[in-house]
Amino acid sequence: MSQRYNGGNGQAPFQTYGNDPAPDQAGWNYTGHNSQSRVAFYENPQGVKMDYYYSTGTVKTSMDHPTRGSTQLFRRDLSDSQYNAVLNNPRSHTGQGYYRK
Repeated sequence: MSQRYNGGNGQAPFQTYGNDPAPDQAGWNYTGHNSQSRVAFYENPQGVKMDYYYSTGTVKTSMDHPTRGSTQLFRRDLSDSQYNAVLNNPRSHTGQGYYRK
């Protein structure tokens, strides 16, 4: 088992950023977290992976894009509605952030 999927074992508890609801409340599966890096790991039923940086509210989603291949989208400073849009549809365009291939 990689450290990414530790299920939270051996890690300090964490709180979500600001008023952000935990991604598992929107159907994402919690797979673990790293309290030193202050990041929690989730995966949705479609196989999209999310790194949620709970000290800043930054969200990184990793998925296969239909034309660009495997991509990572980083989003920061999201409003409540933008954050919820990303939880409901990780491909949603918020007008903030950047991607890496």
